[in-house]
Order: sequence, then C-alpha cells, then structure tokens
Amino acid sequence: MAAMLNIDAGLDLVEALDSYASVTLQKTLANSIKLSGMGLHSGGETCVHVHPASENTGIVFSDGKHEILALATNVVDTSRGTSIGFNGARIRTIEHLMSALRGCGVDNAVVEVIGPEMPALDGSALPYVEAIAGVGLAELGAQREPIRLKEPICVRQNGSFILAVPAPKLSITYVLNYDHPLIGSQMITYSPEENDFAKEIAPARTFVLYEDVAGLLNDGFSKGGSIDNVIVVWQDRMSSKLRFPDELARHKVMDLVGDVSLIGGFLQAEVLAVKSGHTLNVEFAREVLRAQESAQT
Repeated sequence: MAAMLNIDAGLDLVEALDSYASVTLQKTLANSIKLSGMGLHSGGETCVHVHPASENTGIVFSDGKHEILALATNVVDTSRGTSIGFNGARIRTIEHLMSALRGCGVDNAVVEVIGPEMPALDGSALPYVEAIAGVGLAELGAQREPIRLKEPICVRQNGSFILAVPAPKLSITYVLNYDHPLIGSQMITYSPEENDFAKEIAPARTFVLYEDVAGLLNDGFSKGGSIDNVIVVWQDRMSSKLRFPDELARHKVMDLVGDVSLIGGFLQAEVLAVKSGHTLNVEFAREVLRAQESAQT
C-alpha cells in the first residue's frame, strides 16, 4: 500500500482525475423486485419492494408514511448493522441492500419496506443481486457524477481506521484481524473494474463469534439469527462450510461498500480499511460528505 501514497506534488490531481473520467449515465432498475423473509434482529417477517426511480432521485427508503434518503447524515444507529431514520421513522440493517444496489451500478431507486428492517435472507447481498439481475437495469438521461476526493481522508477509532486517497477509480483493501484460531488476519482488495461484485463479494455472509451470541440476544439483537443466515464461529469450527477461504473479510468489504454508498453516489478513491465496522464506515461516509460540502463553499 506504500506506493498508493506516493503522490507527485507537482501533479494537478483534480485535472488528472478529470482526464480519466468517462461519461456514464445514471441507472435504475428496469422493473420492481420484491424479497421477503425474517428480519435478522427483530425476528419478525419483513418485506422489501425496490422500485425504479427517475434520474437524480438517489436511493430513497419508505415505510409507507415517511421517506428517508439513504445518506450518512440520516444514520441513527450502527449497532450490529446500519439503520437510518427521520422524524421518528427508522429502518434497520440496510447495508446489504445498499451494497447490492451500488455493486450492481444502481444510482436511483425507491425502497419500500414493510416491517422494521430488511429481510436477512441468507445473510449476504447475493439474493438482492440475483433479484436485480433478474429484472436488469435501465439507463437514464442524466450523467453520473462520481464523488472524488481532493485530499486524503482518514478516520480512526479504537485501533481501527479507514484511509482514502484521491484516485481515478475505486479500490478497497480491507484488513481483518481477530485474535481467534479460525480467523486470524485476512486481507482482500476489491475494485469494481477488476472484480465481479456478484461473484466475489455479494455471496459473503454475516458472521458472529459464538461467545457473543448470548450477549446479542440479551441486548435485543439477532432474534432472527440462525445458521441459515449467519456464520457462527466457534473456537474449533464454523456452523457452515465457507463459500470462500476469506469469506469473513469479503463480508466486511460488502458491508463497507454498502455503508460508503451513503455518501449519495459512487466514490472514486483508493481506500484502505483496517478492522473497520459499521460505526467507522458511516463516520468515514460523513467525512466524505463534509469534504464535499466544504469544496462547494
């Protein structure tokens, strides 16, 4: 990663980024999709309809009474998932769907949620990706304006950090580290231009350490959790066969893609994330939004 930080001081970085930028039209779903299942934390049945939306709409969530724009400024909780809210309304665990939408290249959609949270499905973003692929995408008339950094951004918390530097395309390197015999250290790099999100990132499932399960249940989390939607990690085994040797790190990348999409667009930057989770991911997204606001004043 050291080479990533060697920026020539004489280079006009903004002009360099502009020279690499290609014209891309905004996209939405070609038709609506519907998925339903048990909520991971609530344990109740929940349903989500994702509808096409016009250009410059962004991703908007609705509970039937309120509309909430999917922005980091509307995040109200990051405990075991990312929840957004507005005027008392709250929708939990949006990160997998957000990751699927961004991973598939969706700029605009209206997400209608029936229930307190998104369905857990199999614990990954794959069911969402498959549903999106089933209807396809439609191009809209407006151009996509990627979000670019003018200078590095770094956020830190309790030994974890996310560092992003300006770059002509998105690249994410994630470092996972657990003091656990079956996990240890894992590192993976994902770039939308070089890797297939649907095959390499979306299938990675949520995981939890067995010793944390009782505490989660006591705190009101994971009431709908089971080995069908969560990988439970014991000291000597896992609850199911892994889809990838580094599936846990891939899931962290999937979560990061979803959380970072709360900047309201597609980020162009080289990102190094070390042991980050939803709280730090969302704080990073907020810092990107602050930098964008400062650049416009």
